[in-house]
Amino acid sequence: MQKKKILSLAAFLALLFVLPAVTTLLARNKFEIRISALEDETPRNVIIAQVKGNSFTASWITERSVIGGVALSDGTNLCENAKGSYHSIVVSGLKPNSSYTFEVMSDTKRFKAEGGDLYKVTTAQTSGSSDKFLVYGQVFSPDGYSFQQGGIITLELAIGSSKSQIIAAKINETGGYQFDLGGLYFSDFSSEFPNKIKSEALFKVYISHNEPAVEKRFPIDFSTNRQIPNIYLGEVNIDIIPAASGIVN
Repeated sequence: MQKKKILSLAAFLALLFVLPAVTTLLARNKFEIRISALEDETPRNVIIAQVKGNSFTASWITERSVIGGVALSDGTNLCENAKGSYHSIVVSGLKPNSSYTFEVMSDTKRFKAEGGDLYKVTTAQTSGSSDKFLVYGQVFSPDGYSFQQGGIITLELAIGSSKSQIIAAKINETGGYQFDLGGLYFSDFSSEFPNKIKSEALFKVYISHNEPAVEKRFPIDFSTNRQIPNIYLGEVNIDIIPAASGIVN
């Protein structure tokens, strides 16, 4: 009898400790589910970049973590393999000098551009050079010392009044990103942009679905290195840090 009382008391005490933890966990999960339900899956800051004769890249941000995709009007659907808030899809196998329309997908939902029109892109007249010319850099968060974990970054080069086409890349969890300047065109697609010379670089960094991009502009010379100076999103004006020498063709 005494043994049963001890076991019952032990079970009661265990329940006193376990029940609040279980209740807290359930409440937290319900709260997170409610917050997730309020998040928006609408694509924001949609960027069409890296347009070539046979491909282009579509990049965008969503508040909710979803599987992103591109649905071409010809019935071709391209989807990512995993959920996320930062999206980038390369659409390839296209014809030169041809117009394409598409919708952006968030899980099973499809979205048009603002105004209800389909997204539109016209490919270049030629596929351009297939040679790769990789450059890379790193983005630091607004606090000035930690890596920016995720985002979309774009680059536009300028020589005088002439500008290159826009190219885009995703920022990884350590703030790193990479551009391929091989086959880069002028903005009017008249010819290939001379990327291995000194030019003015305009960077735009998108880290939020509802905020404008952070812009950074400085001269850069890809004829001497391939590492882009660190980009800091904060107010500290230390954007231009001497880059380490890279391997140049």
